[in-house]
Amino acid sequence: MNGNRRLLALTAIAAMTVAAQLQGLPAAAAPPSGGGFGGVAGDFNGDGRDDIVTFTRGPAADVYVALSNGSAFTGTGVKWHDYFAAGTETPLVGDFNGDNKDDIVTFTRGAAADVYVALSTGSSFTGTGAKWHDYFAAGSEIPAVGDFNGDGRDDIATFTRGSSADVYVALSTGSAFSGTGQKWHDYFAAGSEIPAVGDFTGDGKDDIATFTRGASADVYVARSTGSGFVGTGAKWHDYFAAGSELPSVGDFTGDGKDDIVTFTRGSSADVYVARSTGSGFVGTGVKWHDYFAAGSEIPGTGDFTGDGLTDIATFTRGAAADVFVARSTARTFAGTGVRWHTWFAAGSELPQPGVLW
Repeated sequence: MNGNRRLLALTAIAAMTVAAQLQGLPAAAAPPSGGGFGGVAGDFNGDGRDDIVTFTRGPAADVYVALSNGSAFTGTGVKWHDYFAAGTETPLVGDFNGDNKDDIVTFTRGAAADVYVALSTGSSFTGTGAKWHDYFAAGSEIPAVGDFNGDGRDDIATFTRGSSADVYVALSTGSAFSGTGQKWHDYFAAGSEIPAVGDFTGDGKDDIATFTRGASADVYVARSTGSGFVGTGAKWHDYFAAGSELPSVGDFTGDGKDDIVTFTRGSSADVYVARSTGSGFVGTGVKWHDYFAAGSEIPGTGDFTGDGLTDIATFTRGAAADVFVARSTARTFAGTGVRWHTWFAAGSELPQPGVLW
């Protein structure tokens, strides 16, 4: 997202089923998935505070937004679009026309690989969604959003992963994503690694990171030059987001460089942060919260108070559909988590910000 705005379910089984649908694979065979579901929040009315959005998908394909007032997400959720990201499409958030209001994008993937955008007016997403690209993030590739050339407009990237591990980018012109997609890296986020986007150097251009997770738990970064991601990927951390933890990105200290966060979830529900120095993520990861995003809740990140520090949110979904926020103090996430909404992203809806892998 422009600047520092970045970025599970009813049960772990339900989360894996959704993941399988996103990748077009049987639930039992699907690796952890989500890709573009990388904890990305959006400021949809341009007031400097990140808001939340939820996509019902399926045949209804409604989109609801709850705006942040700095201490809560207001209202029961207002419908901002009545047909967007239908079926099992992959929706994401970004400021694609550079007007400082975040918009929504959806990737059909599969054989069609169309990309549609609906722009924000500050109170709704306009139109039925204009096609901004007719072949991007094909098959089961993982799409992502970021301002990779630093022009103030968010662009799109796709990670092929697997053995090829190519990374393609299509830049935003303000009304479309240009070209057929240029290869910006030829080996990054291989196998089933988890890619993420953030401005880790603080130069105004979004870079890419990948989390190996599992036993190695390495984190690699490739920096953006504005026309490519440089190098084979430098190791910025050698033990972070181990096992099946859920990593995300945000500027938690407010220094202009994006850091990394990981959610252990389950019964421990710990949250660890490693700060960016501009050339690495420091330390073994410091515990910033000892009980947040428990069980299979969906965590995410965003600057919900508008103070320049990225906070954390979690969605319980299901029947309760509560949303909790813990604010960043630049050294920790404050409190036990305050309920900011009592009914949002119910059932199996897909909220943003939300990490779904």
